[in-house]
Amino acid sequence: MGGAVNHLLARLGSFAARKHWIIIGIWVIILAGLLWARGAYGGNFVNNYTVPGSDSSNGLNVLNAQYPSKGGYGGQIVFHAKHGTVTQQEKAVNQATSNVGKLSGVTKAVSPFSSPQSGTISKNQEIAYSNVTWSDNPAGLTSSYLDKLNNAVKPARDAGLTVDYGGGAGQIGQQTSDTTSELIGLACALLLLLFMFGSFITAMVPLVSAVFSVLAGLSVVGLLASITTFPSVAPTVATLLGLGVAVDYGLFLTARHRDQLDQGMDVVKSAGRAESTSGAAVIVAGSTVVVAILGLYISGVPFVGAMGLSAAIVVAITMMAALTLVPSFMGLVKNNIRSLHSRVKAHRAGISAQEQAKQTATVTEEHHEQSGFARWGRRVARQPWPWGIASVLVLLVLAIPLLSINLNQPDNGTNPTSDSSRRAYDLIKEGFGVGVNGPLTVVVKLPKESSSDTQSLLNKMSKSVAGTHGVASVSPASINSAKTVAVFNAIPTTRPQAKATTTLVHKLRDDVLPQYQETSYVTGTTPGNVDFTEQISSRMIWLILAVVAIAFILLTCAFRSIVIPTKAAIMNLLSIGAAYGVIVAVFQWGWGASLIGVHTTSPIPAYVPMMVFAIVFGLSMDYEVFLLSRVHEAWISTKDAHRSVAIGIGGTARVITTAALIMVTVFSSFLLNDQSAVKMLALGMAVAVLIDASLVRMILVPAVMSLLGRHAWYMPRWMEHIVPQLHLEGSEVTAAASEASFVGAAPPLTRRDH
Repeated sequence: MGGAVNHLLARLGSFAARKHWIIIGIWVIILAGLLWARGAYGGNFVNNYTVPGSDSSNGLNVLNAQYPSKGGYGGQIVFHAKHGTVTQQEKAVNQATSNVGKLSGVTKAVSPFSSPQSGTISKNQEIAYSNVTWSDNPAGLTSSYLDKLNNAVKPARDAGLTVDYGGGAGQIGQQTSDTTSELIGLACALLLLLFMFGSFITAMVPLVSAVFSVLAGLSVVGLLASITTFPSVAPTVATLLGLGVAVDYGLFLTARHRDQLDQGMDVVKSAGRAESTSGAAVIVAGSTVVVAILGLYISGVPFVGAMGLSAAIVVAITMMAALTLVPSFMGLVKNNIRSLHSRVKAHRAGISAQEQAKQTATVTEEHHEQSGFARWGRRVARQPWPWGIASVLVLLVLAIPLLSINLNQPDNGTNPTSDSSRRAYDLIKEGFGVGVNGPLTVVVKLPKESSSDTQSLLNKMSKSVAGTHGVASVSPASINSAKTVAVFNAIPTTRPQAKATTTLVHKLRDDVLPQYQETSYVTGTTPGNVDFTEQISSRMIWLILAVVAIAFILLTCAFRSIVIPTKAAIMNLLSIGAAYGVIVAVFQWGWGASLIGVHTTSPIPAYVPMMVFAIVFGLSMDYEVFLLSRVHEAWISTKDAHRSVAIGIGGTARVITTAALIMVTVFSSFLLNDQSAVKMLALGMAVAVLIDASLVRMILVPAVMSLLGRHAWYMPRWMEHIVPQLHLEGSEVTAAASEASFVGAAPPLTRRDH
């Protein structure tokens, strides 16, 4: 993207402002059509943690192909007698289990009374459970299906038993609504925008654009969910990120436009100029976010990649809305986007708003360099070492908990006690042992031998597994009718999320089962979670390298410097590390967890750090580009490192601070979500943005930029003709001038055009 693209953006912005009703009408038609299509043809969202090619995935494929009655997706219907025993209500339990077996999608439902040796009735006979298998993941089933399930087990409840749903059954109809979080986030954003602009009309421009773009983006994701699988948390993550960036992008454009109107610029011309400057920054920042999030496909896990795709779709649509809908609103409201005070002043003077703005342009220009933020920038620039060292120490201290992070999928024992899945987990733990909540399924491909040899082999394998440390019991092996596959369950002595359970899975796969020649697999939900975690953990370094490389290239093009992107990468890693530390301290250590509705500690799902890194590293580009482009412009004009930092901060800090606070409030509003993974993402992203906009942008960046001086803009000569030039945030100084300033030549002095 060079000057031609800036020119194209300027024309787009001017056209949208001039023909605002056409653009707004097109968006209304598009949004209405997408909402209708989503309602008519949209799909459901399902969590699928399968890792293609993993041991657990291969084992499940063998079962589904050769022994389907043992495959599928399992869950439990747990019956509890608070008074008397379950056996006294055997008829009601059998009827309930039979009803469940008749539901659509259920391939098998086995009553606890089906066999005296079933092992699904507790010793005190107060707790029992039915094993149920679905052909498709029950997590994708809606609340209407949950109503049918509740009706099916009604005989047991009518008999005085409590009935809860464990395993996959506990995920049925658990899709949550984010409406409350969205309304809180938008309301807080409106208040912050009102505080910044002092005008309701101005504040509504970014907000209305955000609502349009996020609704459109979510509708597209919903339509795609009908042809591919998206996780159940995908809409939440997409909404969380989409609202934040949509308001931010609208804010950047509107703030630039208003600055230019305060300089006396014509509305249409100003919309075009804002589009070619701040709009260019939006493209760079937004593209980085999109590419960084799509980098989640590096994980090799469809669940994580699809989550990134859903968020990337929404962010891409928010970019399109920012570049078309925002300038059309600018044209619609005209000079009313200026502060009420300025408009009243012009009215009293009997002159036009544009004429009044021209009269006060000089004061507006000087205000940036003399503002409180600018004075703060000069203060940090005068003493860069103490400020820089202090901020780095704070970031390192916050990151300390990261050293003890435990990556694993939390089990149902971490859910709120109000959830049926948690109550079922606790009942199974009480009646049968905690390991029954996460059985390990051993799948064996049988050789073509006599039945006696086969049984002897299975007896030996079962005995070896049963004798392994950490195994509580082993179920009898069953063989398919073709006698090609056998399967038996090993019950761990520890809960599914425990490190000891992960160790047991590896012990069985690597030491115990390989003693026998036959191909075998350890599959099931718990081994699948182990494979899921390890796959993501092994790919994390590649995601980091890819995202850092992309950001490095874009920043090098934007500022024609290799020092700036290097500095940005180091600072972003520090701020993200601090955010990781806060996540571990709250969710894994339990510090202050009750304040956000978390009442039990849990491991950190492996995809959470990966998601936080990709999203936050991309978002940090917003502030990096917005601040440093102004600093760069001031540096070209003044050749004074300290003064350029002050001017850059003075001209951008208010917008950056407001944008960051909006992001923080939007992200924090999603702490109301019931899912712990969403809470982790919300807290991690809120903390990372808060740190980035405060410690990093307001202290560390000015300190380091002052220390680097002219060396901040260094780029090897051999790269000068290779790297394309981007024109961001209104800098009209050419790359040649930038080069001249570095070698000591006098570049042309320019006055920034607001």
